[in-house]
Amino acid sequence: MSKQKNKIQFHTENSIGELSPHMFGANLEHIGEAIYKNGVWAEVIENRKFCGADKFIWETGVKDDHLDFGIIRPWKGFNPSAKHVMYAHSNSEYIVKGDEQINRFGSGKQSQQITIRENSEINRGIKQSININFVDQEHRFSIMLKGTGQKVYIQIGELNFVIKSRTKWFEFKKNIKFTDNKTTKNLSISINSDEVFIANCSLMPKSTIYGFRKDITKLIKEWVPSYLRWPGGNYLSGYNWIHGIGDKNYRLPFYDFAWYEWENNDVGTDEFMQWCEYIGSEPMITINTGNGTPAEGAAWIEYLTGSVKTKYGKLRKKNGRSQPYNLKTIFIGNEMFGGWQIGHTDAKTYALKYDKFVKAIKKVNPNLRYIAVGACMDHFGHWNEIVLKNIKERIDELSIHYYSIRTEKDKIHPHYTSRYIPTVAASTEVESMLDKTIAEIKNNTKKPITIAFDEWNTYVEAEHPNYIENYNIADALYAGSLLNACINRGDMITNTGIYHLINVMGNYRIDGQKIWKTPTTLILELFTKYHKGKILKTSVNSPTFESPKIGKQPIYKKNKLIDASATYHKNQICLSVVNKSEKESLIISIPTHKKVSSNYLVNGNSPTDINDKKNLEKVSIKKNKLECGKDYIKVPPHSFSLFLIKV
Repeated sequence: MSKQKNKIQFHTENSIGELSPHMFGANLEHIGEAIYKNGVWAEVIENRKFCGADKFIWETGVKDDHLDFGIIRPWKGFNPSAKHVMYAHSNSEYIVKGDEQINRFGSGKQSQQITIRENSEINRGIKQSININFVDQEHRFSIMLKGTGQKVYIQIGELNFVIKSRTKWFEFKKNIKFTDNKTTKNLSISINSDEVFIANCSLMPKSTIYGFRKDITKLIKEWVPSYLRWPGGNYLSGYNWIHGIGDKNYRLPFYDFAWYEWENNDVGTDEFMQWCEYIGSEPMITINTGNGTPAEGAAWIEYLTGSVKTKYGKLRKKNGRSQPYNLKTIFIGNEMFGGWQIGHTDAKTYALKYDKFVKAIKKVNPNLRYIAVGACMDHFGHWNEIVLKNIKERIDELSIHYYSIRTEKDKIHPHYTSRYIPTVAASTEVESMLDKTIAEIKNNTKKPITIAFDEWNTYVEAEHPNYIENYNIADALYAGSLLNACINRGDMITNTGIYHLINVMGNYRIDGQKIWKTPTTLILELFTKYHKGKILKTSVNSPTFESPKIGKQPIYKKNKLIDASATYHKNQICLSVVNKSEKESLIISIPTHKKVSSNYLVNGNSPTDINDKKNLEKVSIKKNKLECGKDYIKVPPHSFSLFLIKV
């Protein structure tokens, strides 16, 4: 193949338009371990608000009660004894009043009750094993409880201290510094008389970024996604923003029926928006059109962007933020055609609902950009056609989502080392989908509406509840090809957002103290940093190859071996090239130029190399390692290459 003519053509005078500032974004959704437990949020204690059900196991027959009955999971009994101590999830004793979500999965408005039935010489209570990722740092422990004035004993690993309870709810805080470097420790809360109710407790490093882990935040700042879309995703269709503001200890947890898990509600609007400001990524908010109302959506926008003279602007100021947030673009709903969404609906009803939401929101902020729910091609009952013909209010972009391969629900998933060829060929299918969707939009509206391709990725082995993928070089090259395709259609595609940012199908992976980037992240870093300005019309001549069927993806007989895109800014061309060949280096003819000022390479030693907790940087970005001439470049096999060319 390398002996055949490979050619990339472009010219600085032949442009299809300006590259959108939203081309390299990402999603952050409340799902799996993206936010809590092993995610980006720095909280150490799991289920710190004691929400959900206790561990009920009827396995002891008439012998005795289960010793952990009444203890809210994942907490366990500390010196449990059916004779001496009783536990309960108390739904009558709590720190706030008002409505709660009641369902078969338990309650979010309850406290952990510990009652001593018969005095004993040892303390009894609850415990859990915790992992201290930053054991050398000072931490802040807090607990909200009420009792009878008795002593409450706290043990965190090697540290022990005593609190005197009160008959009314109160919060105790203490800064602690560990003396033992062991990262796995036991946390216990116990008493030896009367009873105590615990509403919540917390253990976090004192040094965080608005509550987010500093280490992973620093890593994300090396990319700076064009935007971050939050809070979903499917999660969004049952989310009420008003419950996620103010003092985190008083925010009620709730059960998320989209992803079937309890939500602590510690990460809300202010935490997300301030984190985006710190990273430098533009925030994009998705409005709940599932079980939400236009009034709720408008109130949220007023909280985010209204002056302190408005009702919800005053509330924002009360919560510590006087200045409005810099929010420019919002999504009106998510995948409303799908039966997996709360409040899913038909296309015409969604269009009518869209107009009601936009009308309400425009009254509090007339300057926003709006993204409507779309679908790929003419799928979901000609969704795009009906939506575009029935929406009367402003619409700037139509959202489409597409995941490639789709073997995640198969009984056996292909191993990541076995799927190189169909993975790099998956971009062929994406290009076909994009072209058909563009045609669908142009056929059904004369408005200047473009595409927000705001959810995409390969979807191979991610399963509930953690949705982990082994993203390797093949997935990175797929991403490079997909982004090249989007840039080459940048007159119609003005937004792309990979799914997902952390852990869940994640660009960044966290495993305790270990954090790392997937190969895909490296390519996104390069695209975001160097592609800007005019999009140059780019053509590629290269050999083709055949790819086998995999998952929902059919056989493709003519996949190009090379793809590329080029942009032009301040006398410099940025050229990104993907070589999909497993084994061959390729010499590629390009237009004559002054010089290649620098080049960057992502390839690995094998076509399925991967970064993981054992080898965090097996795949990395290599600078100035590529052979370049006045009118050619040479790229190694299974590689993504980026060239900065002076003209």
